[in-house]
Amino acid sequence: MGKREEVRQRTFAEILETAGRMAEAEGWRAVTIRRIAAEIGYSAPVIYQHFPSKDAVLHTLLERVNGELAERMRAAVAGQPAAQGPHLAAAAYLEFARSRPGLYQLMSGAPGTDVDASTRRAAAADVITFTRQLIGAWAAETAPETAAEPARVEDACDLLWGTLHGLACIGSIDDIGFDRALRLADQGVTALLDYWSSATANPEVRQQTTLRQQTSIRTQTTEGEK
Repeated sequence: MGKREEVRQRTFAEILETAGRMAEAEGWRAVTIRRIAAEIGYSAPVIYQHFPSKDAVLHTLLERVNGELAERMRAAVAGQPAAQGPHLAAAAYLEFARSRPGLYQLMSGAPGTDVDASTRRAAAADVITFTRQLIGAWAAETAPETAAEPARVEDACDLLWGTLHGLACIGSIDDIGFDRALRLADQGVTALLDYWSSATANPEVRQQTTLRQQTSIRTQTTEGEK
């Protein structure tokens, strides 16, 4: 590698590191090309040689931070029983949100990030794929009927992801905290897995449950009208 290329790569990495550090300290609204340039002692045109806009900086960070999350989740479940995979990955997800709050906000579309939902989901493709594989492996070991229907795995992935995102959000609240969020995650994942391995795995059970719910709603509505 030539010296010029080495300098280019070092500057590229420094820009991303500085943007992330500023966001952690002041929020994403404070991150601008001029502020980044001032922080690392360059002029704005130097930054523009690497990134045409703040959006480009954010998109690159988004891809990298999702890659880091996927690595942490994979490391958490490596060599462990498939039945424990969802629990271990959930804990890794929340620990990531705890340790990288500013970058987690970028993934979540916090104010000042200005990254649309489609772009965020595309950047999370590796995390999503891994989560599907994780649930598929769990289902194959503990609930084969669920594993046979990919649509259910898709729904399960979104439910798990949504649950963990909600817990990450409340974990960032000072009087709740991530220790409690982690305990709630263990309970939440257990409840989801129990449900998927029973009602969702048996269409007859699911249909009976739905009929009971509908009957209950009709009864309550009728009594309310009296």
